Amino acid sequence: MSGKKSARETEFEGASRSTVHSPEAAAPIHRVSTERETSRTPTVSSARPEPGADGASARRRVAIVGAGYIADYHVPILQSLGNVDVVAIVDSHAPRADALAKRFGIARVLADVKELADLSVDVVHLLTPPDTHAALTRLLLEMGVGVFVEKPFVLSTSESRELEALAAKKGAPLGVNHNNTFHPAWTRLLARLRSGEIGRVEHVQVTWNVPLAQLDAFDYSHWMFRAPRNIVFEQAVHPFGQVHQLLGRVKCASTTILSKKELHPGQTFVDRWSISAVGERGTAQIYLAFGQGFTRSTVQVIGSDGTLEADLQHNTLTGEEKTVFLDFWNSYLAGVRRAKSLKRDARRGLVNWLRFTLGFGKREDAFFVGMRESIRDFHAALDRREAPANGGREATEVLEWCEASVAGVPVHGAREPELPAPGPARPGEVVVLGATGFIGQRTVAKLLAAGKPVTIVARRAHSLPSDIVAAAQDGRVRFLRGSLEDPKALHASLAGAHGVIQLATGGGDTWEKVERSMVQGSVDVARAAIAHGVKRFVYVSSVAALYTGGSVPGGVIDDSTATDPKPELRPIYSRGKIAAEKALLELHEKEGLPLVIARPGIVLGAGTAMQHSGYGLWTRDNHCIGWGKGDAPIPGVWVDDVADALARIVTYPKDDLHGEALNLCAQPPITPAEYVNELGRVTGRALYFHPRSLWVSQAMEIGKWLVKKAGRRSGLEFPSWRDLDSRGLTPRFTARLAREKLAWKPVEEREAFLDRCVRVYRRDADSH
Repeated sequence: MSGKKSARETEFEGASRSTVHSPEAAAPIHRVSTERETSRTPTVSSARPEPGADGASARRRVAIVGAGYIADYHVPILQSLGNVDVVAIVDSHAPRADALAKRFGIARVLADVKELADLSVDVVHLLTPPDTHAALTRLLLEMGVGVFVEKPFVLSTSESRELEALAAKKGAPLGVNHNNTFHPAWTRLLARLRSGEIGRVEHVQVTWNVPLAQLDAFDYSHWMFRAPRNIVFEQAVHPFGQVHQLLGRVKCASTTILSKKELHPGQTFVDRWSISAVGERGTAQIYLAFGQGFTRSTVQVIGSDGTLEADLQHNTLTGEEKTVFLDFWNSYLAGVRRAKSLKRDARRGLVNWLRFTLGFGKREDAFFVGMRESIRDFHAALDRREAPANGGREATEVLEWCEASVAGVPVHGAREPELPAPGPARPGEVVVLGATGFIGQRTVAKLLAAGKPVTIVARRAHSLPSDIVAAAQDGRVRFLRGSLEDPKALHASLAGAHGVIQLATGGGDTWEKVERSMVQGSVDVARAAIAHGVKRFVYVSSVAALYTGGSVPGGVIDDSTATDPKPELRPIYSRGKIAAEKALLELHEKEGLPLVIARPGIVLGAGTAMQHSGYGLWTRDNHCIGWGKGDAPIPGVWVDDVADALARIVTYPKDDLHGEALNLCAQPPITPAEYVNELGRVTGRALYFHPRSLWVSQAMEIGKWLVKKAGRRSGLEFPSWRDLDSRGLTPRFTARLAREKLAWKPVEEREAFLDRCVRVYRRDADSH
C-alpha cells in the first residue's frame, strides 16, 4: 500500500508499524523442511520409568493442573493411551476440581502443585491461565516433573529459554500443546509439501478471522483482554506455530494495527492486525482479526511450482500446480481439481460426523483430532525417549514470531486499580453478589444513585467498570477480594448488612454443577444472611423457572404463578432456578429468611450479546430460527429497568413482599422477527429470522434423537415438548406487584425501547 496512512489506521504512540530483527537470524534457506531435526538432543526425563521386563513401557503417572474446560479434552485423551494413568487433579477451586475428578473417575484432588511431590508423578499437563505458566513450569521442573503446557508456553522468549535450559538440566521432558500443527487439513498439506508437489516454498499467507464469545457477551475479564498484546499470545500463537513449521525462525516483522477499541476506560483491545514478515525460508503475510462475525481460517502456501491452501474451519485442502496444457485448459483443470478436492474433503467430514453420531466410528472433528494427535505425539516421544515435535526449542521459536509481531505494542494494559481496605458496614449497606455482571453493574449504579452504600465481592478488581472503581476509591463501595466459595469473605461482606441481592447464581453444563453452584450456592448465601440478621434477601431468578407455553390457563402469567410443576421436563438452567426458588422459600417458611424473588423477563441492552436466545435459536450468528412464527410480542425488559426494580426491592420499607415473587417484565410491542430485522438494519449485517412451527422443530429434535439413539449414545433424553413450548413465551406477562408496590415504570414505548435495547448495537463507522 502506498500514499497517505488511512484514517482507519490507528497507532500506539507512533508504534503501530514496527520492524523487529531477530538477534540470531540465520541466512535464508530456500527449501522447506517439515521434518524435525533428527540431530536435536532429546530432552527426556532420566527419572522416567524404564521399560518392563517384557519390553513394554512402564505406566506413566500424569497429573492435571487446572480443571477448566480444556481439561475435558486432555483427560479422556490421556485415558485412551495404553500406558498412562491420570492420578490427580490440581486446582485451587475445589468444586471445579471435584467435578472433573468425579466425571473421569480420578482418585486424588489437590489444591496446590507442591502436593504432587508425594505422588511420584512423571508428567503434568499444565492447563492454567497463560500468566501462570512460567512460575508453575519452573516449580514443576525443579521438582523433576516433566511438563506439557497448554499454549502459549510462556509470555517471553527469555523465560522460555530459561525453562528449556532448566528442563535439560533436570532431565525432565518439556512440551507445548501447539495443537493446530496437528490439525488434519494441515497435516495433509505438510504431506503434499514433502512430496515436492509445489516445489520451493516462497510465501505463506494466513487469514485468521474469528469470533470471540467473550467480546460478544461483553465479558472483558479474561487474561487475553488485560493488555493489548495478550490476544496475540492467546490466539495468534496457533497460526504462528504453523508459519514457523514452514518458514523457520522469524528474521524481521512489520506490524500495522488496523483497528482497536476501548473495552473499558484504559482497557484497549486490538482487534485487527496486519503483519508482514520474513522467515528463514520465505516470507509471510498474516491477517489477524478477532471478534468477527464471519469465521475464516486459512493458510495458503505459494511455491515455485504451485499453491496449496488449507481451510482450517472446514477441514479442506485444495491446490494448484503447473500443467503442460495451454492457459484456457489449464484454468479449466485448476477449477475442476479444486472442486474435486473440496467435494472429497466435504464428503469425508460428513461421513465422519455420521459415523460418530451413529456410533460406528470415533470422533474425528478437526479440533479434537488436533488435540488428540498433539497429546499422543508428546507421550509417544517420551516412549521413544525422543524430543517431542513441539518441545522447548520449537516453542521458543514460535514465541519469537509472537514477540516480533507485538513489538511496540504496550506490554501492560490497565493496571489493577488500588482500592482501599474495606471498613465496617455502613447503615443501610446492600451486598450485591454478582456485581460485575450484566445486571449487577447496573444495580450497583442504581443503588449508588439512591445514596445507598454497597459491598461487592470479586476475585480481582480488573473486571470492575470505572464507575464502580471510582465509587470504591471514594468510599461509597466496599470491595472485598474473594468469591462465594470463600466463606470468610462471604461472612465479612454480610456482617452488618441491611440487604442482599443474590445475582451470582452460577451455572454449568451438568445437573451436578448447576445444583452445586446455582442451588446450594444460593442456599449457603441465604443461611449466612440469616446468621447475620440481614433484613432483606433478594434472589434474582428468571421467568425460565415458569411454564411459559401455550396452555397456560387464561394465557396470562402473573406474580402468583408458581414455578413449573414438571421441572424434570425442562433444561438444567430452568431446573436450577426452580430448585433454588423452592429451597429458599423453604428457608423463608422455616427459618424466617426475609426473601423476595425477582423474575426478570428477556433482559436486553448494551452489555449482552445481541444474538439473544429469547428471539429464537441462533444456528449461526446471523441466522435465527424462531421459537414459532415470531409474530407475537415477547416479554423484553431493559437491563436498567431490571436494576432499578432490584434497587427498589432491596430498599422497600415494608415486609409485605417477603415470600413473594415479582415478575419484572415489560410489554414492548415488538416481536422476535422485528427485533432481528432491526438488529440487521442498525448493524449493517445480513441477519435473517426464520419462522418455524414448534411442531416442526419438535419433529426435527426427535429425528436427531433417533439418530443418536441408533448410534447407542449414552445419557440421551427424549426431546421435551414442554421445554420447546415454553421457549415460545406465548402468554402475556404482568408485573402487578412491581408496578403497584414499587411504582416501577419500565420503558415500553416501541421506539424508546428499540433505542435502549437494539440500537445500542449500531455500527460504529469509526471502529474499523
